[in-house]
Amino acid sequence: MGDILFPALGFNSDTASLYFLYLAIAGFPVTFALAWFFQITPEGIVRTMPFVERRVLSNIPPINDRRTSRAGHLFRKSAEQPDYSWILIAESGPLAGFSFGIVKEVVIGRSLECDLTVVSPHISRRHARLSLDGDQLLIADLGSSNGTVVNGYTIAENQALHHDDELRFHDIIFKINAVHSARRSAQQAADKTTFVNTSITNKN
Repeated sequence: MGDILFPALGFNSDTASLYFLYLAIAGFPVTFALAWFFQITPEGIVRTMPFVERRVLSNIPPINDRRTSRAGHLFRKSAEQPDYSWILIAESGPLAGFSFGIVKEVVIGRSLECDLTVVSPHISRRHARLSLDGDQLLIADLGSSNGTVVNGYTIAENQALHHDDELRFHDIIFKINAVHSARRSAQQAADKTTFVNTSITNKN
């Protein structure tokens, strides 16, 4: 094709082919770099997440995403929404804007094997653990370097958490939200129902 096109445009075929080859070689690194950081989707060209964040696929899925990026699609999808008693809300750090429902023990740390991975140099590999004791949410520090702070106080052993408590891991902040759903309230009301005998005894 070059043998026909280049002479028609007034270029020497051999010289033009050589320049075209140089241009293709020089443009390959640029094309590769763009392909590494961006991808073409039906919605347009979007930025590809960093490799570390792309590997965070086994984390518990967020139930609400206030972020404007597409990172929320990188977490494992849940088949259905359970009736959450407690919600962990990320206020700052790499997960800011995400909310996570707590239905079982959750280990928070920098390691990708944690239930909730927070990629930060200030977070230990296994930093803290959230656990449920009946209806009560507890947190314990797992021997982290920078400690776990609840409402301004450093904790070590299991510490009971309450609605609107603040968790701080160095400069990363989470908020605790106690959820009182209609379904749970109805169930609790049924469990506490007291039946009263309202029959009246006739007196002779």
